[in-house]
Amino acid sequence: MKLNSFLLGAVMLGLFLGSMSHATAQAVAVTARLDTSSIPAGGSTTLRVFAQVVPGLRPTTDRIFSWHLDVLNTNGAAASGNYAAMLKAASDKDPSISSFGVTQGANRRAVYDTFLNLPGAGVNAPVELMSIPVNGLAVGRTRFVIQAGTGAGLSSDFLVAPIGGGEPYEGGSYAAAFADLQVTAGNSCSPVLQIVRLAGGTQARITFTPCAGRTHTLESLSAIDGVAVWQTVAGAPHNSGNVVVNLTGSLRIYRLRITNP
Repeated sequence: MKLNSFLLGAVMLGLFLGSMSHATAQAVAVTARLDTSSIPAGGSTTLRVFAQVVPGLRPTTDRIFSWHLDVLNTNGAAASGNYAAMLKAASDKDPSISSFGVTQGANRRAVYDTFLNLPGAGVNAPVELMSIPVNGLAVGRTRFVIQAGTGAGLSSDFLVAPIGGGEPYEGGSYAAAFADLQVTAGNSCSPVLQIVRLAGGTQARITFTPCAGRTHTLESLSAIDGVAVWQTVAGAPHNSGNVVVNLTGSLRIYRLRITNP
């Protein structure tokens, strides 16, 4: 590292770890995305967080020097971030000046690092700050939101080193720093009812292949006249996929209702 670069790094590091503020708001645009926006319960995807210097500052910027962020999960019952498996592939990961953060409920706070060893970080192209595996837990929707870091006592969410030294640019814009995830019940499942009359002629067996993890209710209708209503067959729920019904001699229509547990 050249002497002027070394001195710049030392000054920036002091600002990063100190409490002084030299704010130039929104020097960096933060974005987030998921590898896939819909997963089944039990499935997984990856949340990725990126940063890039705003266009007006790129001609005078050496690199994003440091970053400090929180990751918020708005519905931890639907999905969880596997924060223990977080990667910060592009950052320095020096244990003395970085952290993988602290978990608070479904959130991860005070994740920070530096780019001392990555010239041009986040200037001409977005740089990936972190990637976090996400696991689907139950049917529902959640939003992962990235915000300025809290709890570490650092001077700023972003410090951006100017070319040739001088006061650093600071601050992040979070307008696009979120990603929505839908957790579904799993693969589509469309059972087909099969009806076989039993010996004696007074009963029939209705069978179907149940959907894993779902609740099945067989219902019957005695007429198609706009007045009759669907009635639940005795013995519900019918999760075995094997139901014996009595034959009354009158018209009887059957359907299978499938719901989440």
